[in-house]
Amino acid sequence: KNGKPLRPSILFFDQRSVTQCEKLSKQVVGDDVFKICGNRISTVQTVTQIMWLKENEPEVYEKTFKFMIAPGYIAYLLTGEFSYDWTHASWSLLFDIRKREWSEKMFNLFNISREKFPETMPSYKVLGNLTQNAAKETGLNPGTPVMVGGSDTPLAALAENVVDRNGALITAGSVSSVITCTDVSNFSSTLLNRCHVVPERWLMQGAMNAHSNVFEWLIRELYLKEGESLSSKVFEKVEEEIKSSPVGSNNLIFLPYLAGERSPIWDPYARGVIFGLSFHHSRGDIMRALYEGTAYAARQNLEIIESMGAKIDSFRIVGGGAKSGIWNQIKADILGKKIIVGKNSADASMVGSAILAAYGIGWVKNLFEIKLDDKNVTVFRPRKRAWQKYTKLFELYKGLYLSLKDSFYKLSQI
Repeated sequence: KNGKPLRPSILFFDQRSVTQCEKLSKQVVGDDVFKICGNRISTVQTVTQIMWLKENEPEVYEKTFKFMIAPGYIAYLLTGEFSYDWTHASWSLLFDIRKREWSEKMFNLFNISREKFPETMPSYKVLGNLTQNAAKETGLNPGTPVMVGGSDTPLAALAENVVDRNGALITAGSVSSVITCTDVSNFSSTLLNRCHVVPERWLMQGAMNAHSNVFEWLIRELYLKEGESLSSKVFEKVEEEIKSSPVGSNNLIFLPYLAGERSPIWDPYARGVIFGLSFHHSRGDIMRALYEGTAYAARQNLEIIESMGAKIDSFRIVGGGAKSGIWNQIKADILGKKIIVGKNSADASMVGSAILAAYGIGWVKNLFEIKLDDKNVTVFRPRKRAWQKYTKLFELYKGLYLSLKDSFYKLSQI
């Protein structure tokens, strides 16, 4: 009640609730959950993490006054008001994604107390004003309006003007997503679906567990000496070696499932695989195969998004990974789509937050009329011969997981 956290937060890629997911999948009808929530039962969803808490840390569950997400907690510290925004509520499995409200049916189904959750509300709502204490802590003026806020991905989508049907975005951070906007609430259970920060819009999101996190891990293991840290000089050296490796990494395929995988295979037991390794391969081939592997995973999700009727000819790209020209070109070649790097690609979520705040206080009247400054964009176009080579390897990539699926599970049980 006084805003004191009871335990460290559980992050979205944490797999600890695998057992709870399996139990819930047997106890409840997944189709019924999907019809209301627009999402499947998985370790990503808040409710499975709460079920883990109830079973493993019951004292924490009982003591909890309100379950909150990071933006809501920060907004509480600034205003003293509790909130839970629609973009995060969408992934709770307690939220009706079409009605945009908590679902009493889901709270009852999962035996979760509704009283332990704040009211859910749109990201663009003014939650309250900055308190005197918060003003002293931040140096801001008392009474400054504070927005409810939202998740980084929808905010980045707003910044890149992905606000209408067929608008598309790739996030390239520690993890990655392939995203399209829609005004029709027709969803696939193999994707993660959520409310947009923009009114009357949803995002269909092919969310993957691997991107720069695996890249940085490989650099530490293959390139850094003991005590050496990551630096721009190291990154430049790695990218030079990647450029020296040909399209297809000399027929090397990397399954980037080091932390299991979300969309589209939904397998917490999947693990990383380097397939086709031989004496003639270099570490540059291995690094390039990782770049390609993350793009193959993106293409798997794109196939599902396009099967839902989306017509995409290009992707805006945001995040730290957007700085890599060779990675962007690989994505363009594998996806067969233009990749566009805008001027705000590195800070898109913050730009989106600023736009949303301006809308919330009336400075911006229409979020659908935001104009992008595209004078200095960089466009990566797919190359036909590279796409043809990658398409053959992509089919192998998909088949590898299917061949190894049972073995992944058996390995986890040893």
